[in-house]
Order: sequence, then C-alpha cells, then structure tokens
Amino acid sequence: MSADALVVGAAGGIGGAVVDMLRDDRGATVRTVDRAGEVDVAVDLSDLSHDSAYSRWLASLEGPHVIPPLVVWTAAVYDRRPPEGYDDARLQHVIDVNLTSFLRFAAVLARAQLVDGIARRLVVVGSQAAVAGGTDAVYAASKAGLVAAVKSLAREHRSLGLVANVVSPGPTDTPMAAVMGDRREHYEDTIPLGRFNDAAEVAAAVVWLLCSAPDAILGTVVDVDGGLVRR
Repeated sequence: MSADALVVGAAGGIGGAVVDMLRDDRGATVRTVDRAGEVDVAVDLSDLSHDSAYSRWLASLEGPHVIPPLVVWTAAVYDRRPPEGYDDARLQHVIDVNLTSFLRFAAVLARAQLVDGIARRLVVVGSQAAVAGGTDAVYAASKAGLVAAVKSLAREHRSLGLVANVVSPGPTDTPMAAVMGDRREHYEDTIPLGRFNDAAEVAAAVVWLLCSAPDAILGTVVDVDGGLVRR
C-alpha cells in the first residue's frame, strides 16, 4: 500500500489527531500502525521477538521507496508509577514500547536512507518528562532516550535526505492522561496557560514540522506545553 505518510501509534489521542489533520487538511494518504483499533497494521510494540508481528512488519519495510516521505512516531505507554512500583517485566514493557521498538524502526529507516536517499521527514512525539522528570522515572528515561536517538539521526543522516525532529508535549487531554488522577489540578495550576493541551494543538506542531517547517529546523525539540517547561 503506497502512502504519503506513516503514523505509528495512530490509534492514540495525539496519533489519531495527526492522522486526521494529515488526511483532512493536507489531503495525504496515511498508513496507520498501532497495537489495536482501526489501523492498517496491528502490531504489539512490546513483542520484539524474531518472529513477532512487529519484526515481520519491520522486515516488510526493507528496501527502497517503501517507507513514505512523512513519518510520525507517537506510540507510548505511561503507567505513572514510581520506580519502586515496577517489577522487571513491567519495566521492560515500558522501555520496549517507548524506546526499543523505535530504535529498531530507526535502523530500518536509516538503511532506507542509505539505499534510496529520498527526502523524508521524521517527527517523534516525546514528552516534557524527558526534560523535567516526573513521578514515573522509567517513562521519563524512555522519552529522554527518544530525544537522543532523534538528534543522532538528524546529525548523521541529514546528508542522506532525512530531516528529524521531536515534538515534546506537556500534559495533553488524551486517554493516556486519565492516569493523572488527583495530579491533574496540580498540573493545571502549574501550567501558565492554565490547562492541558488539546491533542489537536500537539498534532498541529507535528504536521507543521512534517510539511511546512524550514529544513534548518533539524534535530530540535519543539515544546507544546502551555509554558510548563521553560528551557
């Protein structure tokens, strides 16, 4: 299936908003990937075994002109638990979904750039937890790893046609935000804007980086957080 864009994590709140904006506002054909929901490809990003659906999907992307020119990675899980609340299995699950699965995809993407060298734009959705920390140290660490990975891709593969950036949201009104519980009021009091992001606001930044931003915006992190983190 040929497409203009590939969105991984397309069934989530931000991912779904990105898909809608690309289709409705940009007229793009979008290939969607997530673990469940109304998506083109259903894969479990926590199962990284050799014969898993995720591994087979990665293998299907190998070769020139298979990965479309616009790529968004927004898949994530967030438990909002302290480090002592993790057992080994759950810790590995969060790291695999949030970071390791992307690193494996990044290897395929890098090989594609080496083979076909077409102009591609990659936007990864991170989190302000990567900068400010938070209750969930494992989640924060996984998102910080994404930033380092994208900066490395931008540095090493721009000459091959890849423009890579990160959008870093603060608290955003999506199903994932339900775990905030009694902390929501605290965050709303802390955010200068006085409220959580709307998913469409984050999606607008993603689509701008994909479609309109100048090439000189490269390997950077765009904050969408209502002024919560002031770098």
